Amino acid sequence: MPVEVTEVSLAAADRNIGAVGTLHSNESVTIAAEIAGRIAGIDFAEGEGAAEGKSLIRLDASVLEAELDRAEANRALHEANYRRAEALLKDKAISERERDETYALWQLDEASVRLAKAQLDKATIRAPFAGTTGLRRVSVGDYVQPGQPLVNLEDTGRLKVEFRVPEKFSAQVKVGQRLELASDAYPGRDFIGRLYAIDPQVEMNSRSLVLRGQLDNRDGLLRPGQFVKVTLAVEQRTDVLFVPEQALITQPNSQFVYRVDDGTAQMAPVKTGMRRKGWVEVTSGLAAGDVVVTGGHQKIGPGSPVHPVPADPALFAKL
Repeated sequence: MPVEVTEVSLAAADRNIGAVGTLHSNESVTIAAEIAGRIAGIDFAEGEGAAEGKSLIRLDASVLEAELDRAEANRALHEANYRRAEALLKDKAISERERDETYALWQLDEASVRLAKAQLDKATIRAPFAGTTGLRRVSVGDYVQPGQPLVNLEDTGRLKVEFRVPEKFSAQVKVGQRLELASDAYPGRDFIGRLYAIDPQVEMNSRSLVLRGQLDNRDGLLRPGQFVKVTLAVEQRTDVLFVPEQALITQPNSQFVYRVDDGTAQMAPVKTGMRRKGWVEVTSGLAAGDVVVTGGHQKIGPGSPVHPVPADPALFAKL
């Protein structure tokens, strides 16, 4: 009886854990005002890139500038008084205590100038890191209070993915392991990343371990908040046995293949593992080089004489 056959294949493969995850920006911040004031200018367009230190929003600084001018004038006056006191002390016209009092006033004004400059700097709200601005929540002329959200800033050049796996895998996951991410927005495309952080504590409610990976996103295809399917490679092996799915015959409590031995079909019970591109891993029951039936099962039984015909390799995806 002619049957199509294929040799058991030996290939490299990863042992994987599947999970679902959510993407997050590499860095994310809600820009807020540190001082109260009226918005005098907005220096960004929504959704555009912003370099670190770029001015995003300017508050009316007229009062703060006046306070700085006053502080600098007082500083100049008290510095001059101190210089005169130094000269008078040399002539024994004043005491050291009087000289020290003028010095203290000068230093108080130095502090007042630094404080006024710091307050004035807060009137210009800048990007704390390079990123992309979100949708602004204010307009020119709005009066804002300290802590009021103004716009979000996202660093999406790299993305983080957070996902969970059952605690039984805690001994298998390690920093640096490879991640493959799939998004419904890009069917058939995988995005590659690496595991970079493992929460030291297992979540008590779900009995799961929280993991974080990171991936390159300079092309901007993925966005924070997206749902992704995550495949974590926890073990890399080079000697995995695979047979085509067509070779596998499933019964209620077992699985087997027909192995060709000396021109006859012999039932070989097998245990299986992962599936990949139309192939099934065989963890026991076969050896490399065995020949299994992939077509014509319905015509044969255990011990049936067969005439093996090599199956067309084009029928199977490349491992």
